Amino acid sequence: MNPSILIINGPRLDDLSDYDGNSYGGLTLAKIRQACDALCTKLGVRLDFRQTEDQDKMFQWIARESEEFDGVIINPVGYSRAATVSLGIYRSAIQVIARLKKPVIEVHINNIYRQSAEITQPLHEPEGDMGFICGFGLHSYLAAIQAIKSRLDNRDR
Repeated sequence: MNPSILIINGPRLDDLSDYDGNSYGGLTLAKIRQACDALCTKLGVRLDFRQTEDQDKMFQWIARESEEFDGVIINPVGYSRAATVSLGIYRSAIQVIARLKKPVIEVHINNIYRQSAEITQPLHEPEGDMGFICGFGLHSYLAAIQAIKSRLDNRDR
């Protein structure tokens, strides 16, 4: 059976045309999905690619539905920037997945550590099998897929 990866995209990722004043050179969520689909097909990985504007739905995907997958990639960009949202519930859900020894990778299109970035704290989990990739645009997603596939292949040996 082919391994499966769930990619969850948070709010405000549906329109990357002028995100926070940064031009993404025509990058769209549809183009990201297309590239992820192509790579997963090449690697023999089943992909479920999602995006939501709804805080409760995103939590449900992380806390409940992600258990059905071998690995999870999350770009929570809208929530990590929103000052009114408590990130504790998302961290708790991610901790559960990471402690199940399933690879989880948080991705960001931009480098969240650059001086002018509003995001400075990833949803990281120090325990379990969690990674973090940022600043490579579309390639952040592709690197995350390859990393999870490699991790899953090495577990099977």
